[in-house]
Amino acid sequence: MNDHKSDGMLSGMTYSGPKRPQPARWLLALALLIVIAGVAWGLKSGPLGLAHSVGYAVCHQITVRTYVFGDLAMPLCARCSGQYLGALAGFLMAWRWGKLRASQLPSRGITLLLVFFLAIWAFDGVNSYFFLVARHPLLYTPHNILRLITGMLQGIAISMLFLPFFNLVFWQAPDPAPVLEGAWDLGQLLALGALLIVAVNSRWTPLLYPLALLSAFGAFLLLSLVGMLIVVMLLRAENTASSPRDFLLFFIPGMAIATLIIVGVDAFRAWAEVHWGFSLPD
Repeated sequence: MNDHKSDGMLSGMTYSGPKRPQPARWLLALALLIVIAGVAWGLKSGPLGLAHSVGYAVCHQITVRTYVFGDLAMPLCARCSGQYLGALAGFLMAWRWGKLRASQLPSRGITLLLVFFLAIWAFDGVNSYFFLVARHPLLYTPHNILRLITGMLQGIAISMLFLPFFNLVFWQAPDPAPVLEGAWDLGQLLALGALLIVAVNSRWTPLLYPLALLSAFGAFLLLSLVGMLIVVMLLRAENTASSPRDFLLFFIPGMAIATLIIVGVDAFRAWAEVHWGFSLPD
């Protein structure tokens, strides 16, 4: 009878395991304040000014290597526009496929193809840099459309390779499925990338603001996700998240880290241009 009483008492108790490490409220408040202040600082010159502030931190913004819509330039060069729009396209398609928590790489063949995308992006970058320095091409004359295409392929590859790694570190129970199931999924993603390439290369003025803001947001999102992983590792909170709320609790400090990086690099670059005469060619 005593055993039955004990069982009844235990069944009515709720076990509470060790508390999962999460950012403290004061840290969340400080992080949110940093993000709001950073956005307000960037918005001094309007939404396009905010996008250019992001671009100033992550891109050389050389005019001849940047798409210009009428009298206004994109906040990122052709290559960076491609890679951050490509990364954003990858995350968007992962959401559409219900694979935002996928933790496995695609098949070996598709993974090798993604690595090939990275390789041609790097090769085109080296060829373009050689042309900038030596004033003659290494193998072929660089062109903005090539920069845009290879950047787009790189962004797609980064998103499909980064997302499984992120999920393995962040989520308590990540989806064991591959982020890309096969050629059909890859084809959809490449089609979206091709559509974005056509949009940027069109230089159609009404598309400037959406493309500029999306490309800058892609850069900010990637920096924020990396910032999230930094916070997760500092708090030793790997594999503890289980809900969208958990994601948000770490995403806010991640955005703060991204904001500090952007503001810090912007300030240093502006200071270097004034005091060291450091500037990039137009």
